[in-house]
Amino acid sequence: MTIALVTFPVIAVLISEGSAYFFQSEEEALPALSQNTEPKAYPMIEEVNVYDVTKESVTTLSIEDYLTYSVLGTLQMDAEPELIKAQAVLMYTYILGRRLEEEASPTTELFGCDISTDTNKYVRLVYDSDCMGKVRSAVSKVIGEYATYNGNIIAPAYCVSNGGVSESALTVLGEDVPYLMSVESEYDSDYITELYYTSDEIFARITTQNEGVTLLGDPSEWIEVTSSTDTGYVTEVTLAGDKTITGKQLSSWLNLPSARFTVSYSSEFDRFIFRVSGSGHLVGLSQYGGNKMAEAGYSYYEIISFYFTGVEIVTSK
Repeated sequence: MTIALVTFPVIAVLISEGSAYFFQSEEEALPALSQNTEPKAYPMIEEVNVYDVTKESVTTLSIEDYLTYSVLGTLQMDAEPELIKAQAVLMYTYILGRRLEEEASPTTELFGCDISTDTNKYVRLVYDSDCMGKVRSAVSKVIGEYATYNGNIIAPAYCVSNGGVSESALTVLGEDVPYLMSVESEYDSDYITELYYTSDEIFARITTQNEGVTLLGDPSEWIEVTSSTDTGYVTEVTLAGDKTITGKQLSSWLNLPSARFTVSYSSEFDRFIFRVSGSGHLVGLSQYGGNKMAEAGYSYYEIISFYFTGVEIVTSK
């Protein structure tokens, strides 16, 4: 499954990042929560305008097409129908947030559109797939449904897998968001990845990222996890005994699936062993765990409610 971190495209996130309503990256800021208590039923979005940054043209999609293409761009195609529905609800939540954001403060480079084909900023759309019919069928059952908390549209954060426990927005983004709390998920507990790097590979990857790091001497002293949360999410790493970086930085430099990892070094084989839990930013919906829940008979509403604390699903008018 792809990382979205889509993907936090509403806290104004989302994944991906870039949008105030879509959480893709951990660097995205979260919008302030208002004190509304009754969820507002917004009018149905009928069409989504996409600006093509290469062709400098606009494509208008029906809401069903948009949801189908965005789900195809964010899920593996063996996903269960109930997970597809859950992802479609998040994608509608995302585009509703984007629409409101653009109405309040238009983005110049969008030329009046909702999103663009720049996938570094907006959700990825896939227009062709062998699973088009399956996805469209599931999507059609939840068109217009979106997630709210305390009357406000949520940031529809999602990741590939949380590795057994999701991280809170406070841990990953530094902001306390009541519906993005740490949630234990037995459905994700087996999502573990082991990666191996030689000392030469580590030297090349790290020293080219930061001129202030010099890796000399015994490789076993090059990388030390010096701070982590109770869940194992690494918050601080010391390099070569004197340079401190975050776990997110190191996971990015080494292309680790997530920042929840342990590291050891084998002098016999000259290799670093990284044992990584989960994949993505670890916040919000886990697509891997959600798919297992769907296989076990849970509905899309139950899947969303499990990963997002205290949310309600509202249907557009």
